[in-house]
Amino acid sequence: MVPTFETYFSRFEVLPKRLYNPIDSNVNMIVTIPCYDEPNILDTLQSLQNCKKPSCVVEVIIVVNNSESAPEHVKTQNKQTFEEILAFNKQNDKHWIQFMPILEQEMPEKFAGVGLARKIAMDEAIYRFNEITNPNGMIISCDADTLVESNYFVAIEEFYKTTDNKAATLYFEHPLEGDLPKYQYHAIAQYELYMRYYVEQLRRCGFPFLYHTVGSCFSIQASAYCKQGGMNKRQAGEDFYFLQKVFQAEKCAEIRTTTVHPSSRVSDRVPFGTGTVVAKITDFSTNKTPQYKTFAPESFDILQMFFSQISNIYDTEPNETFLMLHPYLQEFLTKDVYSKKVSEIKKNSTSLHSFQKRFFNWFNGFMVYKFLNFVHQNKIERIPIEQVAADLIGSTEYDVFELLKKYRTIAKKTL
Repeated sequence: MVPTFETYFSRFEVLPKRLYNPIDSNVNMIVTIPCYDEPNILDTLQSLQNCKKPSCVVEVIIVVNNSESAPEHVKTQNKQTFEEILAFNKQNDKHWIQFMPILEQEMPEKFAGVGLARKIAMDEAIYRFNEITNPNGMIISCDADTLVESNYFVAIEEFYKTTDNKAATLYFEHPLEGDLPKYQYHAIAQYELYMRYYVEQLRRCGFPFLYHTVGSCFSIQASAYCKQGGMNKRQAGEDFYFLQKVFQAEKCAEIRTTTVHPSSRVSDRVPFGTGTVVAKITDFSTNKTPQYKTFAPESFDILQMFFSQISNIYDTEPNETFLMLHPYLQEFLTKDVYSKKVSEIKKNSTSLHSFQKRFFNWFNGFMVYKFLNFVHQNKIERIPIEQVAADLIGSTEYDVFELLKKYRTIAKKTL
């Protein structure tokens, strides 16, 4: 057993093994997909099957899941989906890719959800990579309503062959036209524009972790997955919390040579996330003119000023630097918490470089998001996304679709 795998199995919560069918020794990619009440998952699987063949063998693990108390129609659909995937794999005439469903219909109500389903799939990938002693095997996270471009596997394989990164997010674009109502595409365009605006604002602030956290758009080597303690069982936001740990501890980058297309649909399956936000934007009972309002530039200005003071924070007593912080930051952090945390970081830092690294491990993506929400509760007013997104790049164009095109171009070009 590889030491990294052994440590994971002994130190962290690992879910029981489900799959016992033999694994090809050439498997180097395992796609993991949580699937709940998805009648059209074969579209996703067909999209993967249509991809260009990489040099390795690929497995696709699909966890068809529901809680023990799920409605009967969901349980029925999931059983049907499970059988359809089995049939799909039998009809698969490409020996380099195999589709393996796992049916989980009695998940405890307390933990049931996308986090547990994703963890089951990813832990299963670890079991399988362990069988063939492959710590560098790639775990690829996808969703059951997502489509990928034909060079998906080839691009991921090339990335890990030519870099020393241990994890990567994948460039994505939501569909902006199709069979859904036009207002839904308008809503998803607003939300994706927000996501890209958010990252560009963080770039302006000097924040180091400039990655999107989309569950269907990341990959990680098996060894790195184990080192970070595996996926969590959160019922929502599991990808955000897991990836924040990965960004801080592993060398990461974004793969921009292929594109993932997450669904643009409405969803109420989790408390937050893309589908839920789209549902809120298009809730005409509370929002007669569907419009997404987001964090104002002023809030990012506060963070930019804070991050620009790191050298001074390192050289000066915490009680002194606290007085230099913006009043909103002082209220958010409190003097005692700030002084204690900064003192602790300084004590464990041997240089400004190590201090900065530890500083951002503390004031990480979660803290940034928490602060932004804090100041927008009753201090700073949220602003329509089209307005702030246009202002940030100096555009006179306020059409959400045109703005999104510009932001996508920026995202592809930014190194």
